[in-house]
Amino acid sequence: MAFNWWAVAENVIRRIPLDRILVPPRDNTKALREFADTFKATESQTAMVSEQKAAPATEAPEKVTQEAVPARDLPTSEETTFELRRRLSKELYRAQLDLANKLRIAGKPCDCLESKHTLGLEATAEELIPLEPDNSVYPEILDWIKQNRPKVTIEAISSGQYDNEYPKMSAEFRDFRKKIMGTTSLTAMVQPEQQKKP
Repeated sequence: MAFNWWAVAENVIRRIPLDRILVPPRDNTKALREFADTFKATESQTAMVSEQKAAPATEAPEKVTQEAVPARDLPTSEETTFELRRRLSKELYRAQLDLANKLRIAGKPCDCLESKHTLGLEATAEELIPLEPDNSVYPEILDWIKQNRPKVTIEAISSGQYDNEYPKMSAEFRDFRKKIMGTTSLTAMVQPEQQKKP
């Protein structure tokens, strides 16, 4: 029986993807670059047309651009710092009340200092550190939270193990408020425009 070379050659040729050999694949990166270049050209042309429509022939384009941006009345750094200190004091006061009640509501353990209050305290203290880098009370609050986190869990409250410590912690939060606002007066936490004037 003779070996059929033609059958082998025909089988090999059928398996070769001639369309890939004869027709090179399309260069998608080149097409994308061309598309992006067209888009940029259109965008710059649109910008030039809108500038020409907006500006009278006698005015310089720089002046029109400056006038087109409205002036914003943004808070000053001092106003922002005061507002954040006020918010932090309010959160400390809420936590202070919960600690005075031994972290219980209706006699049942609450998780408010485990997550809710501590999240607000940490976020605000961290935001105030770069605004008042010389004020040591903000890192103190963050350290307090880190050190006392195991004592304010539902399990720890339920055990009653720290019941004598919670009122002392409440006093620490009052002291934090005094360091932040300069007073323990509750009116210091009210927005200035809401305070009654004598």
